[in-house]
Amino acid sequence: MSRREFLSWMKEKWKEGAFWDEPLSYHTSWKVGGPCDLMIFPHSLDELRKIVGKASEEGEPLFVMGRGTNLLVLDGGIRGTVINLSQGLKEIVFEGEGVRAGAGTDLPLLAAEAARRGLSGLEFMGGIPGTVGGGVKGNAGAFGNSIGQVLKRLQMLDWQGQDRTMERKALGFSYRNSNLPCEGVIVEAEFGLWEEESGVIRKKMEAFQKERSRRQPLQSLIAGSVFKNPPGAHAGQIIESLGLKGKILGRAKISDLHANFIENLGDAKAADLLGLIELIQERVEKEMGFNLELEVQVVGEK
Repeated sequence: MSRREFLSWMKEKWKEGAFWDEPLSYHTSWKVGGPCDLMIFPHSLDELRKIVGKASEEGEPLFVMGRGTNLLVLDGGIRGTVINLSQGLKEIVFEGEGVRAGAGTDLPLLAAEAARRGLSGLEFMGGIPGTVGGGVKGNAGAFGNSIGQVLKRLQMLDWQGQDRTMERKALGFSYRNSNLPCEGVIVEAEFGLWEEESGVIRKKMEAFQKERSRRQPLQSLIAGSVFKNPPGAHAGQIIESLGLKGKILGRAKISDLHANFIENLGDAKAADLLGLIELIQERVEKEMGFNLELEVQVVGEK
């Protein structure tokens, strides 16, 4: 089967759930990014298993995404098939003081559901606009908390279509990172929580959200924090100290509110955002002597 035949087979198989030459700008919070060859929205684990199995059989490159809130897709787009989990794998199952959530589950929704049941541990997720799968992979966190602290185990589907179960200790969590022991798709995560009064949990979530709104340009087109905080320092403060706050390149701007956020002013290209990222890294390297590591993921072709 030729690659074109394979893509046509995938498109026919999933019909309304597959799209040719789909612009990634439709699916990222920065609203930038060129097209992928094919984007597929699986709605169940069975569909996902068939997609991965067929792609593996044909040697088709796969890229997995959720809501695209921590993703910079370059203007040339992505060659291959993009599996978008934002419309599927959303089941949430509470079991005692634990919860299992599908990889496509929105983190704020999961946090709210846990709060409603008087289960604490996920309050910090309330303002993180991503999905469980992406959050686990990047060990997302806020206010001194992270997903790796409450995760118990993980279900994955490797690129050979085999189910894999991994305990937390096998995932090598570190600051904004996890070292998954195999390549594939995260399909479900299980978290260990603890009982707390719902009102107390909600007050904590409201305080987190108030602080987030005060410090971050939430009304702008942004991704998450662009850079990881270096040990003992804050990336935003470093960028501001170099006089880069408010810097504009094309239609992208380093936020006036928080310098670790870059805003799309409305019709930016990925090249504008990438240009500011590279400017920041070059200035930090030149004037401070170290590399400022990205927290957002940059993918695709220029």
